[in-house]
Amino acid sequence: MNRRDENKWPAILFFLASGLFFFGCVWYLWAGTVTPEKYRPDAGSKTASFQDRIARPDGPIMLVRDREVRVDGARIVYRGSHAGRLHLDLYILALDPHYGYPHRIEEKSARQGFVIGSHHFQLIAAGDDSICLRRM
Repeated sequence: MNRRDENKWPAILFFLASGLFFFGCVWYLWAGTVTPEKYRPDAGSKTASFQDRIARPDGPIMLVRDREVRVDGARIVYRGSHAGRLHLDLYILALDPHYGYPHRIEEKSARQGFVIGSHHFQLIAAGDDSICLRRM
């Protein structure tokens, strides 16, 4: 009788482990999945709110974080700076006005001049919330 009870434990453990595994899979599929918004940033925060701020061709251009400035046939949006790099998005109005092409520019090289789209700029001043550019 004792020998027969000893043979039941492997079967009991197997079915218990299988049941827990099945329950875990069902729980993961039901409650553990992550919505796509957590994988991608919110689409509303990445698109520019198109309020026409037009840059003058002769003066400096002040870019405030997450606000666009229209420069000829494009819009430029400053997204901030991280680890000495400026994060800018370029919206080409003739091509696709709703898609921003990301640009990452080293701050040191930006002070000597850089090209974004077909425009040449030079960084005058930079901060976390705004930057000031001059056309070259």
